Amino acid sequence: MGKTENLDLILTAPQQDEGMDILLVTTTSQDLEAFWQQRLEKTRGAISPQHCRIYVVYEDWPGGAGNGLGTLYALHKAERIARERDGISILDMLDDGASVGLYHTAGKGTRLAPLPGSENNNKPAVKLPGRIVSGDEHLLMTILEAVILQTGVYAKSRKGRVSVFWGDQVFIPSAPVIYQPTHHVDILAALAQMPSAEEWKARGLEKYGLIAVAANGDAAQVEKIDHATACSLIEKKVIQVDGGIGISLGSFSISSVITRLLLEEFAQELEEKKIALDTDPHFWMPLTLDEQTYLEIMLRKGEREENVLQHYRRMGRLKETLCAKAPQMGVFGCVDIGDAAYWWDYGTIPGYIDNNRKLLGDDEEAQAMRRFFHIEPEDMQAPPGVEVEGRCIVLDSNINRGKLKNAIVAGVVADEIFCEDALIINSAFTRLEGNEILLYNVVEPVAVQFKPGQVRADIFHPGQVHWKMLTTMNRDGKKDWDVCLPGNPMSYAELHRTNQNISLKESLSEAQRAFQGLAEQIRKGNTK
Repeated sequence: MGKTENLDLILTAPQQDEGMDILLVTTTSQDLEAFWQQRLEKTRGAISPQHCRIYVVYEDWPGGAGNGLGTLYALHKAERIARERDGISILDMLDDGASVGLYHTAGKGTRLAPLPGSENNNKPAVKLPGRIVSGDEHLLMTILEAVILQTGVYAKSRKGRVSVFWGDQVFIPSAPVIYQPTHHVDILAALAQMPSAEEWKARGLEKYGLIAVAANGDAAQVEKIDHATACSLIEKKVIQVDGGIGISLGSFSISSVITRLLLEEFAQELEEKKIALDTDPHFWMPLTLDEQTYLEIMLRKGEREENVLQHYRRMGRLKETLCAKAPQMGVFGCVDIGDAAYWWDYGTIPGYIDNNRKLLGDDEEAQAMRRFFHIEPEDMQAPPGVEVEGRCIVLDSNINRGKLKNAIVAGVVADEIFCEDALIINSAFTRLEGNEILLYNVVEPVAVQFKPGQVRADIFHPGQVHWKMLTTMNRDGKKDWDVCLPGNPMSYAELHRTNQNISLKESLSEAQRAFQGLAEQIRKGNTK
């Protein structure tokens, strides 16, 4: 089974009411909790099965729980909501074979700035040039919805398991997605044979967490290491790579047995909400590495020896209980997505631009991408009054006149557009000129011209507040986070803090009012 067959399964699953039985999403505010509960119920049947139950929970944990305790806390909180709201138990349904998909959306999205700020800090709601049909309405697909659509294909193989995914990367596996779980924990990775030192460096493997798989399928979680260190670990038999080694995607699934054990083991931490624990260093590594190797790794991270050993032995006792309760399965394994998988990461501005521009290609990946995002052949044809050169996508847009060359416009209303190599999302203009630009949620009632490499995202707050955040494609939002760039009203950090005090619902209403107001003027011809 290859990428084409996997893509077929991904796209047909919601139509056939297949996918996760229960959908959980973690957010960072009550505003986002309400937004995503409403949005995911609206798009149910298009990106998730019609029958699935949806629970969006706010991680009210000072300083954050980490993705380990954050996963357990989301389950803990959703269980309570399900009992109170629907009179059901998610954990009991899990025991009975339900598939649960949990999606983490935490993080400020610094490297994607200013786009998340334009969505009022709603990073997973950043839009892509893809279509969702909900009833009679056409919606632009968000990053989170793309992830949910893509990952639902694993549900059939994960009955009685919780699948945990991160909300900013989409992949189309080249390895089979239908499999029989053999371990209580399995983690997604792109496996290949052990590379040479030159190949290791060329692929940048020292920058990633890795999964090493033995011939029997047992796996180990390995921190970011160089080739020499990996060879040393293999020689000492700390890890085995006969089954392959590769970059971990971080996404994993856990059996109902270990889910309950983890919830019980960390029940006190879930009540106190004081510390943060992550899956890789605090769950998977102590379950898969020997004590000395684990100690050395954690000491390099600045942890105290006493605390490291105490935690290692705590996880060791959990492992003993797990193996006694359900010895028919291994502890930790790997699910290979294939080393030829398509992998689209939208977590940075360059990644957002480059991966969206892949839609314009003529290779197999571009064709698969257009299928995934429901871009039809007619979306690549010139609308009336617009001249098109090269390959363009005009998705759910209304443009009166102009010229486009190698451009993508989605959800755009304009009187005139003259653009080349442009990516324009959910924006409205009277007259726009510009080459090599990214414009996002922009509303511009006067003629505007952009220089190559410019990026702009607009922010709307109640009281007709309209801010324009500017940057360039070669800048790093993380490095610029506390910097007020030329032409901007404030830094990204200040915008993030300001957005926290503004109602998301009111901000979205203000943005919609501005967009529709200009769209109506264009429709009536009142833009001169």
